[in-house]
Amino acid sequence: MSKDERHILVIYNPEAQGGASAKVWEEYERFLTSNLLKYSCYTTLGKNDAGPLLELIQTNDFNLISILGGDGTINLAINELPHLNIPIHLIPAGSGNDLAKMTYPEGIPSLKHLFNHVLQTKPTTQSVDIWRCNKRLFVNGFGCGFDGSIAYNTKFKKGIWGTKMKYWVEIVKHIVLYSSPTIIVNSTEYRTFMLSAANGSVYGGDFKVAPEANISDGKLDVVRIKKVWVPLRFFYLPLVLLGKHLGKKIVSYEQLDQLTISANKPIPAHLDGEPMNEMEYKISKEVEINMLV
Repeated sequence: MSKDERHILVIYNPEAQGGASAKVWEEYERFLTSNLLKYSCYTTLGKNDAGPLLELIQTNDFNLISILGGDGTINLAINELPHLNIPIHLIPAGSGNDLAKMTYPEGIPSLKHLFNHVLQTKPTTQSVDIWRCNKRLFVNGFGCGFDGSIAYNTKFKKGIWGTKMKYWVEIVKHIVLYSSPTIIVNSTEYRTFMLSAANGSVYGGDFKVAPEANISDGKLDVVRIKKVWVPLRFFYLPLVLLGKHLGKKIVSYEQLDQLTISANKPIPAHLDGEPMNEMEYKISKEVEINMLV
């Protein structure tokens, strides 16, 4: 496809990385304009985006979607777009950029390199699995227990620190105070410190929770850490950060294409870092998308 035929929908999150994404959008807009590319920009509101996005897509002939933001922006986009059959062009501009790390395991390219993807006549794409948890889609990972509670608390807590510092403060508090709940996973009951159903190998910005995961293999890497005595948490969590925990006795690991998680009270959880708090989570493969790489 020539650049004259290309019509790009840019989904832009002005709040990503504490507002630092604005500079990335300014650069990308200059790039699009200087290359005479046809585009429309949709600035996310963080809620109630479905109606405006649907109207924009129905009244235009977009053949490429650029998502400019972090993992939360990607999650919003895949849930609000009316269909996922248009190639996705990711411009990471968030705090964690976990999906970008999976897409570019050798290192996220420069902005200039990323921008130039839209000029390719025959762009290279990668298939990425999209999963459903209850009524929402996700691309990188689901977590409940320790990390789900952290994500849930961090999302609604304001403070003087930036996003990453606020996240690490919450991690330290949870290491000391978090109590492992009893949850049911595919009909088996466990005391669980942390459970992850990961499509990608990294989430939370730095944690290699599922180091063997592959975003295109049709499987979720399900990693469960059993109840952990508080002093030992300071030993095991650095191993999770480094991805060296799978062989430990307190860790169970399997690959599944669907699972059901439940408890007798709501379990704080996250999808791609976006908080949830429900009594049951049903997870299964939904679709695949094609991403420019």
